Amino acid sequence: MTENFHTTMEDKGFSVANLLIEGRVNLTREQLKSVLDVDRGQSIFEVDLVTMMSRLESLSWVDSAVVERHLPDTLYVRVNERVPLVLWQRKNKLSVVDAQGKILTDNNLSKFKNLLIVVGEDAPKFAPELVAMLEAEQDFGARVESAKWIGDRRWDLYLKNGVEVRLPEEDMGQAIKRLADAQREAQLMDRDVSAIDLRDPLRIVVQTAPGRAEEYQASFRIQKKI
Repeated sequence: MTENFHTTMEDKGFSVANLLIEGRVNLTREQLKSVLDVDRGQSIFEVDLVTMMSRLESLSWVDSAVVERHLPDTLYVRVNERVPLVLWQRKNKLSVVDAQGKILTDNNLSKFKNLLIVVGEDAPKFAPELVAMLEAEQDFGARVESAKWIGDRRWDLYLKNGVEVRLPEEDMGQAIKRLADAQREAQLMDRDVSAIDLRDPLRIVVQTAPGRAEEYQASFRIQKKI
């Protein structure tokens, strides 16, 4: 379209007067401003909607975006943000990542302080399953501060009171449930223990402060595998 056309459209009232943005949660105004290259008063037909959408979707927080002209004078932008899942620790640095393992930000992490911290090269890949299992046992999950992906096969959990919990390679959800049941029955995690080993499906091994191992026989049934 020619410059004369855009000038005519501006004179007829088809110029950008409003920019309506929906869906912004964690995106900063500065991030949006850096990609929304539009001036108030310019012809609304001069704005390249496809380019603007592409620029928005290049931002780490944005999963998808929609950009529309609402004539005569409004540009409408809707962003669907990625959802932060965990904090990934690597090389002494924390990053917010989503369920697909995409790094969303390394900055202003205080607002994400309640997210689980995961450690390990492939930890983000396996974090969604762990988070789901912890959410299934919310009282126990609230005690977990961080988790380390061990040997590319299992997790060690670190509770807020300093207790280490070693999960098995398989049936991690069942192991977490056994420990949650033990807590409800005997307040196991509130005792003077340093580590709890759940790798044996038949027992819970507890390491006490002096280093002596005890067994807590939880009341559970072994599910018969078909």
